[in-house]
Amino acid sequence: MATIQDVAKEAGVSTATVSRILHNSSNVLPETRDKVMAVIERLDYHPNRLARQFRTQETGNILILVPELENTFYYEIISGIESTAKEKGYHILIAETHNDVELEEYFFECLKQKQVDGIITFSARLAPDQLEQLSSQYPFIIVCRYYEGMNLPNVAIDNRKASRDITNYLLNLGHRRICCLVGNTDIPLYQDRLNGYKDALKERGIPVLPEMICTERVTIQGGYDAVERLAGAGTDFSAVVACGDTLAIGAIRALKNMGRKVPSDVAVTGFDDIELSSLYNPSLTTVRQPKKQMGIRTMEKLLDLIAGKTLIHQQDILNYELVIRESSGEYIGSH
Repeated sequence: MATIQDVAKEAGVSTATVSRILHNSSNVLPETRDKVMAVIERLDYHPNRLARQFRTQETGNILILVPELENTFYYEIISGIESTAKEKGYHILIAETHNDVELEEYFFECLKQKQVDGIITFSARLAPDQLEQLSSQYPFIIVCRYYEGMNLPNVAIDNRKASRDITNYLLNLGHRRICCLVGNTDIPLYQDRLNGYKDALKERGIPVLPEMICTERVTIQGGYDAVERLAGAGTDFSAVVACGDTLAIGAIRALKNMGRKVPSDVAVTGFDDIELSSLYNPSLTTVRQPKKQMGIRTMEKLLDLIAGKTLIHQQDILNYELVIRESSGEYIGSH
């Protein structure tokens, strides 16, 4: 079995140079890198990751905590994380938490025990004081969730403002009876989106009615069930603000099955701009997050923390975009 010394001797360089190339260091001439990589391939050399871990106290692994893998919104963000991690010689592991606090505690214990080098989480359910304590001692980043007033490293958009903006868009079209389909509001992300909906109504002097708010799993089936439940209760509405695109798509499907046309009878908006949103019929008006950029920036921040650097900005609040498509239509109503 080839060793790093064999590679160095064959390539005519030092073992330190081989190590820098294996760790994707930029401080190596391109021709030297090409020569060493050719020798590595010819000798079929594989670095001893366990020995490296003992020597550096690093595993080379990053753990990503995802609430539910069936939500396609996460894919593009994870792609951005993975591409940046790969460039720096890290591997990613993905765990589904189902928003279970005990599971989160278990995975953070893995970080404390140095079984992984850092954690990226999409839904931190731990108590705020626990999160701040962990943040002061270990490398982890929260992505997609903005914690106002807390000193936690995160990358997100302003979900509350984005939800207020898309609700205001429907209000500007003349809608006044607007339902809100939302995920579990124990999850801060969905609480923010619900609050944005409420903010928009209150600013126009429109009462926030409990019967117009429906909590469901953020899936296509969840959106379908929510609209069926609203219709079954006799709730009158001309528009639906869904706090996730899958909810919105399920809502459209339910409305079609009831014989109600979208958008001429009921306007529908989503949130996140997953790939299916532009392909569905009608195409979905939604909030577009810079998902790939979000993943790249998240991994960059985590790498800084792993390297022991002090972050210049704990919070990165990225821009979002309202994407207006067919599902919101035009509405002529009383103002």
